Amino acid sequence: MTTSTGRLFYIYGRVQGVGFRYQTYHWANQNGIKGYVYNREDGSVALGIYGSDQDIRFVEEWLNAGGPPGAKIDHYFSENWHTEKIADFSVRY
Repeated sequence: MTTSTGRLFYIYGRVQGVGFRYQTYHWANQNGIKGYVYNREDGSVALGIYGSDQDIRFVEEWLNAGGPPGAKIDHYFSENWHTEKIADFSVRY
């Protein structure tokens, strides 16, 4: 099993109930980003990104610009993430 380093983002603010996951899904697919997004029980959203450093910087820039319409990101943090190769982007439940 091959693993690669990615980045796991934990995003806080008005990020549930505003279409964050579905808009992120469409944005990621339009931009060739691989990974997944899911709601967390504490009201935050987790966003796992598999790709190059450039892909990860692109996602950080998008989050810093406010992310998807309707969301209000108060803050986020991220950590390195070791994962198997991910071929696409998905919404997880």
